[in-house]
Amino acid sequence: MDVQNEQGKSITSGDPSLNSTSDILKIPLLDSTNGLVIVSYSVISKDGHPINGSISFHVKDRVQPTTNATNGKIDSIVSKDKKDALLEELETKSSSEIGQTTLMSMQSSTTDTEDVENKTATPLSSIIKSAYLLSLLLLSGTLLWRFRGYKIPYLVQTQLLHLVMLVLFTWSQARNFSRIFESISWQDLFLRTDVGQFWTATLVITVLGLYIVGRNRYVDLAWLAGLLLVKSLNSHAIASNFPIVTISLNFVHLLFSSLWITGLVYALFLWKKGLAQVFIRTFSKMALLSIVILTLTGSIYAWLLSPSLSLLWTTTWGYWLIAKIITVIGVFILGTFIRRHMKRNGSLLDQRYLYFDCSLSIIILLIVGVLTQLSSSI
Repeated sequence: MDVQNEQGKSITSGDPSLNSTSDILKIPLLDSTNGLVIVSYSVISKDGHPINGSISFHVKDRVQPTTNATNGKIDSIVSKDKKDALLEELETKSSSEIGQTTLMSMQSSTTDTEDVENKTATPLSSIIKSAYLLSLLLLSGTLLWRFRGYKIPYLVQTQLLHLVMLVLFTWSQARNFSRIFESISWQDLFLRTDVGQFWTATLVITVLGLYIVGRNRYVDLAWLAGLLLVKSLNSHAIASNFPIVTISLNFVHLLFSSLWITGLVYALFLWKKGLAQVFIRTFSKMALLSIVILTLTGSIYAWLLSPSLSLLWTTTWGYWLIAKIITVIGVFILGTFIRRHMKRNGSLLDQRYLYFDCSLSIIILLIVGVLTQLSSSI
């Protein structure tokens, strides 16, 4: 955090400090502070996004400093008519609004301008995130379908693919973080921040899976539950006002997404061998159930994350969410054609339906790759 005046000179007189509950950050300013104050910050939000930004306000009609233990710092830098409003705002700001380091607690009615930016939401990082999610869903779906008795091949290869994409995704995120927080080492990033600890846990669980997965289906299921739980914790879900609900929704969403996408890939694999029809009958029912559950969980999840419906048409996050909704509607329409085709012919005779369904699933993953890099507030 950096606090400067209009001339670009630092006006702090000491180091910042957090209160006992870590939801208020105080930083003392010079007694001579007057005029425009610009606060520049870099924070790691509670849902793991690094965010840069600045807020500014004016200080005028200064009053004499006091030694009051509660609001002495504010008395020395803010006019009397604004002091009470600022103090009340500082005391009531929720840490869930600003993330784990809570560097934006000074945001109040005295704010004149604000600029917030998440610099990790780049096209490359979104593509890498989408590829990582695809590998995660393929591995998860493979284990779930195998648990149901289907001998889906290439388990080890799928595990290795997931590990490679996880390493690539983690590296890209860590590199972006280190560019924003130049003073933090990679060791501190991975071991002393919440998001880094989740990355580390995911890597450990994934490597462990290379040794234990494939030996017992119940062990496989327990391992998968741990992997998806860590993934759900390291997401937007943790930053909501109802984290238990949103984490659970995210967990279920991942489960049924993996069943749908892996089922599609397996159906195409069997089609080339002329063995797809039996599996497609089972998969068709599971696909319908998955899409219904994905729609319900996704809708509730988005509603809980979005503080206002107007964010749909006023933020980048909202635009991408609308794009996802439109694509999901396309999945429903395609599913209706597939079920009518199967009812009329007794089976699926046209492979193109599967390719269309796969294409829509890839589009949704690409959109999700962008959505998960954004905050619902920007």
